[in-house]
Amino acid sequence: MDILDIRTLLLDLNCMTTLRFCLETPAVKALVDLCVACVDERTDEEALTETYCGVYNAWLQTIADGRGGFAREVLETILFTESDVARICAQCEELPYSLMSGLAHDLETLGHLTSIEPALFLLLSERAGLPGNTAVRLPVWEPELGEITDGRMDLSMLSRDGVKRVIEFFRHQGTGVFAKYAAATWESGTVGIRGVSQPDPIMMSDLILYESQHRTLVENTKRLLSGRNAGNILLYGDKGTGKSASVKALVNDFWQDGLRIVEVHPQHLTDLPQIFATLRRQPCKFIIFVDDLAFNDSCPEYTALKTVLEGGLEVRPQNVVVYATSNRRNIVRQSFSEREDDVNARDTLEEKFSLADRFDLRLTFSEPTQDEYFDICRRLLESRGIDADWETLMPRARAWTLSHSGRSPRVARQFVDLIESEVAEQQEQELQEESASEDAEA
Repeated sequence: MDILDIRTLLLDLNCMTTLRFCLETPAVKALVDLCVACVDERTDEEALTETYCGVYNAWLQTIADGRGGFAREVLETILFTESDVARICAQCEELPYSLMSGLAHDLETLGHLTSIEPALFLLLSERAGLPGNTAVRLPVWEPELGEITDGRMDLSMLSRDGVKRVIEFFRHQGTGVFAKYAAATWESGTVGIRGVSQPDPIMMSDLILYESQHRTLVENTKRLLSGRNAGNILLYGDKGTGKSASVKALVNDFWQDGLRIVEVHPQHLTDLPQIFATLRRQPCKFIIFVDDLAFNDSCPEYTALKTVLEGGLEVRPQNVVVYATSNRRNIVRQSFSEREDDVNARDTLEEKFSLADRFDLRLTFSEPTQDEYFDICRRLLESRGIDADWETLMPRARAWTLSHSGRSPRVARQFVDLIESEVAEQQEQELQEESASEDAEA
């Protein structure tokens, strides 16, 4: 690549259309400024040095942000920005030829820009007037550090041949925050959808017991992903039995297939119409996750959820289901005064109980028996590679339940966490004693 090639690249950058917003990113700005400096005969040594250092600092920022280089920075900007081209690709089956042509041109141009070797920039800078004794003092950046862990993308997308893959990404993975994050939460006000960068990593394979309930959850979720009718589900039962974990694990298993989860706190259920309007435009499939349901029938949140489950004037989007958890089947609280004072007490109670019945599926998570609790403990110990005598640990596991509000998978996990810490401390102590003994012999 020579000065003429850089001039051609600058012309291509100036003619970008569909991905023009990428020119505003710090990394691209810094690279463009250096290209301009290399071809501008009026650029002096100080300006060349400062511009080159600006590129290096922009590269450092991509490393600090975990993106590993210019190409990955640009690719993530393309795929995760809520842009017009992303929305059009996600929503339209037939794309205009001009859009596909412009997208192919822009991907290829950005690929060329981010693939320029730093050694070539130094060579061009020297030709533009940068003294050799200055050039040798400037560091060169590594084009890419680390591997891309997101299996949905690779750097070959930054090419003319990558246009189809980029379009398919938007059509299956959504746009903006939904393309970037598997999990999100809803916050009322101006925030709206907020992506969760570090969701709970639990997988379905990590869950022990309740195989039938988990099978029903997976089957219903697969129906959602395939575009068939999927039902709203209520998971209710004893605390600590893994109701919430079961829902969160679904997304970790199926997020690359286009599944997303949006957690909505019970006090924000009145925002459901607004949330549905946002999700309806996305190609992804969504679980609206409402954790720990329990409210009074007089509150507006109760009415909002009831309307969604019954089917109000605005139909629930086909790409959305509601999965809710509760420690009680009658998720609407009742009082003794209602039984004593209401002349239509039976009707009132039936109305309260019926909210749970409006869910298409209801899954019960009951407290495990003692043998099931012991089995959970043993399997967790094995999965973590903890070599411990279970016969010795069994009395402690039983006593642990007495001080931790009964038996549950959560209590079992807390017990195994304790044992794991004790084993690690013992191994560390043995290593220290061994090291001290070797030092004494020496």
